[in-house]
Amino acid sequence: MSELKIKKRLSWQLFSKQDFLELFKFRDLLFTLIKRDVQVVYKQSVIGFGWAVIKPMVQMIIFTFLFTYIAKVQMDDDSVPYMVFNFVALVPFTYFSSALTASTSSLISNESFITKVYFPRLIIPLVPIIAKLVDFGIAMVVLGFMLFYYYQTQPGSVEINGNILFLPLLILILIMFSFGISLWFSALAIQYRDLNQIVTFLAQFMMYMAPIVWPFSRLKGITQGIESWSGIDGIANYFEKIYSFFPLVGVIEGFRTALIGGKAYPNMPWDLILNGTIMSLLILVSGIYFFRSKESIFADVA
Repeated sequence: MSELKIKKRLSWQLFSKQDFLELFKFRDLLFTLIKRDVQVVYKQSVIGFGWAVIKPMVQMIIFTFLFTYIAKVQMDDDSVPYMVFNFVALVPFTYFSSALTASTSSLISNESFITKVYFPRLIIPLVPIIAKLVDFGIAMVVLGFMLFYYYQTQPGSVEINGNILFLPLLILILIMFSFGISLWFSALAIQYRDLNQIVTFLAQFMMYMAPIVWPFSRLKGITQGIESWSGIDGIANYFEKIYSFFPLVGVIEGFRTALIGGKAYPNMPWDLILNGTIMSLLILVSGIYFFRSKESIFADVA
């Protein structure tokens, strides 16, 4: 009976009714693994859930010092404190980075489990994606206190409006992108173990590639400089269009619009969000296809 199940899961059909029922059937396993992941990280930790805040806070302090006093990054609006500008972007990115790193190594860390028990393998990389939402939620609470502080002490620096209602949509896009790319990397990492180290560097690269330490508007100045240097008309718009499909761009700029608002971020960047959503869906769907195509070798190479 188990052999028949495995053969069915090797088909290139994305998801059938049976697949959904099977995931629902193993929901207790999913919740148990999520609880285990959260407890393992904080069980014997002195600071506990404080670690969910310390990492982005330390990065924020370092970036604020470097890009305010040394590099002197030009902001869209001087009324927005750089600490707020930076931390609003670091909170979603830290979730993405930690979820990607944990999910990539998830099959390897659960290899004994995979080789002995049958269950939907998709559960394994999904566990860190959900478990890291706990850290994300804690960081969002701290961010809320920071925004409230600046709202009270520096009028005009933070002006939260109706755009905050779109925050759940941005979080959903963030989760889709994180899960999709994690499916690709986790399926590859169990066969190519060096990928775990590569993902660490990739996450660091993405941090500087995304508009976290610099405003998205500065990209236009860079692309226009490339256009004038190359002499090719329209190349600036071409680069900007390609860059807009990087999902973190729309998510981060959307977070700033939803949580900072004001003159600096008055309107939601729907063009960036739409392109990022399209790319996230493509990565997620292709990731599921790829992961399922590799399921047959997990037990052999683990």
